[in-house]
Amino acid sequence: MLVQLVVLMTGFSLMAEAAPRVPASVAIRLNHAKELLGGSYKKKVLKANESASELTGFVTATTRKFLPKAHQKEAQGIAKAILEASSEFELDPVFLMAVIQNESSFNPRRKGGVGEIGLMQIRPSTAAWIAGLYGIEYEGEDSLYDAETNVWIGAALLDKLRNQFDSSSRLYLSAYNLGPKKLRQMLKENKKPKEYVQAVMKRYIALYSGFTMKGDSKLQSAIAWKNTLNLTRKLARN
Repeated sequence: MLVQLVVLMTGFSLMAEAAPRVPASVAIRLNHAKELLGGSYKKKVLKANESASELTGFVTATTRKFLPKAHQKEAQGIAKAILEASSEFELDPVFLMAVIQNESSFNPRRKGGVGEIGLMQIRPSTAAWIAGLYGIEYEGEDSLYDAETNVWIGAALLDKLRNQFDSSSRLYLSAYNLGPKKLRQMLKENKKPKEYVQAVMKRYIALYSGFTMKGDSKLQSAIAWKNTLNLTRKLARN
């Protein structure tokens, strides 16, 4: 799949006009996509020229499609949190959705085996630490069942780990899953975890398979949902 960002320069007399500006949300998304995909970026189709409104429509419709029926009324607020947190921390919102889908299958009430809570499966101790660093309102464990709060804390945690591991997506995603201390120990032992990273990145591409199709946001989200669901079933069998 191929991404092409074409910037045209036009001239007038001896003075060149400024190049057309890429909307901030699109530029952030493309820059992070390059970071995530590395050398395979040019082989992937992550369209370059969607408007901010198209991206917003896709994220909102896809969030609604993935959420359990009991949480449908929260879709717009969650989608807004995904978009705004992604912008704040310069993340691709589709990547953030891939992490959520991998962690909790978009279930805001999910609780993991070692105390992880909510959409992004965050432990209360980690949440308290990150909320304090980033000035996010946090009132204890119950706050993580608030989906919007959970998204903001999860995105901030990714930002923190991204800075710690020099924007190496393989490392900061692994650290999100394992914790930075355990990851560093594994690296000292020359072990390179990859299963979690591969699972998230496969979901990332599966989600984009909908966004790159022609049609309205509901059709795009239906395609993304179907492809991601099929992928999830395949990963579960392996």
